Amino acid sequence: MSFAVAVTDPDRDARNELARWLDVLGENSLPTWWSTALLLTAAFACALAGAAARAGRVVGAGAWFTAAGLVGAFSLTELSGVHRRLGGIGRLVLGEGVLTRNWFAVAAVLVPVLVAVLVVLGARVGTPARGPLVAGGVLIMVSAVGGEFVAAVLGGRTGPATAPVLAAHLGELGENAGAALVVAAALRVLVLSGAGDVLRVRHRTTFGDDGDGVPVRLTGLWLGLGGVSAALALLSLGFVLADPAQPLLRDLRLFVDLLVEHNLPTWWSVALLATAALVHLATFLVARAAGAPEARFWLVTAGVLALLSLDDQSQLHERSEQLGRLFVEETGSFPFYWLIPGAVAGVAVAAAVVALAVRVRARARALLVGGIALMLATGLGLEVVQGLFMAAGNEGLGFAVGYHVEELGEDVGVILLIAAALATARVTGGRSLTLSYADRRAPLPDPVPARQGASGGS
Repeated sequence: MSFAVAVTDPDRDARNELARWLDVLGENSLPTWWSTALLLTAAFACALAGAAARAGRVVGAGAWFTAAGLVGAFSLTELSGVHRRLGGIGRLVLGEGVLTRNWFAVAAVLVPVLVAVLVVLGARVGTPARGPLVAGGVLIMVSAVGGEFVAAVLGGRTGPATAPVLAAHLGELGENAGAALVVAAALRVLVLSGAGDVLRVRHRTTFGDDGDGVPVRLTGLWLGLGGVSAALALLSLGFVLADPAQPLLRDLRLFVDLLVEHNLPTWWSVALLATAALVHLATFLVARAAGAPEARFWLVTAGVLALLSLDDQSQLHERSEQLGRLFVEETGSFPFYWLIPGAVAGVAVAAAVVALAVRVRARARALLVGGIALMLATGLGLEVVQGLFMAAGNEGLGFAVGYHVEELGEDVGVILLIAAALATARVTGGRSLTLSYADRRAPLPDPVPARQGASGGS
């Protein structure tokens, strides 16, 4: 779809809003969100393979966690375009030179190093995951660098000639294919089985009995997620208040400022929402295995969270600005007319979460209601306050603190929604990871029944 748009409507400035939203080479688009989400899913799958390997005491857990970190870093690159900042930052740090003329020179040094790391990781995880893991990682890197390099040589990724645009599109497609291969590599070492009220995830080479299993402590997870969100908010606020004039520090400010799109905090918010969507999807699967009547509502909230991550990256709410202006008369200075259709969408999101909340246990209900209430109160309520600040021409300390509280509140709300799912779907560990719904457990047979002798003896 993106290539069709580029060929039929090469003038990017003249395109309508839908065409811009479908452009894989532009910012705030559906394809760029899909690439980011696919890379995040690959990172999630690698982390799950690492957790299963650690639970089963299988060699290679660290390699899977390292692969998750590398793929996660590429998802950050996909969203923020941090690789395009490398040339400028390199010149500031190292001065003018061959390696600092543009980011291609830096990439030419980094890519072979990362390929060597991937080969080592592939050797650690062993077969059958080695091939797709290395191939997928190499394809991601070669496509990311090669697609843009060829497009630049041919005249620039934005055209108007067709050849460079095609090269850039093939590069984006190669990145997605590489991410899919990484997901396939993780799935090759995982065995998912389900019966009764549980789902079990095992590493393929794990042997031995799980026993009763031990509840997995999630305290570190909540501290980690909340700590990163708070640290990003404080880091951003510090740079905003300091307003550094030094060029390198100004670049860093743009990379951490919560008000700026396509940077580290945006990626973190998208990653949190994508993780929440995957956790709610997993809860749907175990709820369905348990025969819980509310299972389909977990699937609905998973879809809603995925849409919210799409909105966070592609700015769907801001694209509805003109729709909001159709319903009310302009006041001239108030900047956020998207809040009108946004409020309607917020009611729909709240309704989906409440429909689930009334069907689950008290603790999960409180987390669901608290999470969505915090997200809407900060995302919509504080946005109104910011709009009033801007309308009054006051973008000082109060405005800066307001939008930092807003972003932090939204992140904490998403963390509460993740906690709601994990309060309902209990995680236990033995030699595998077991997910049970509403603390109910049932015996789970082996994924492949053991063969019995002809006499039926043991």
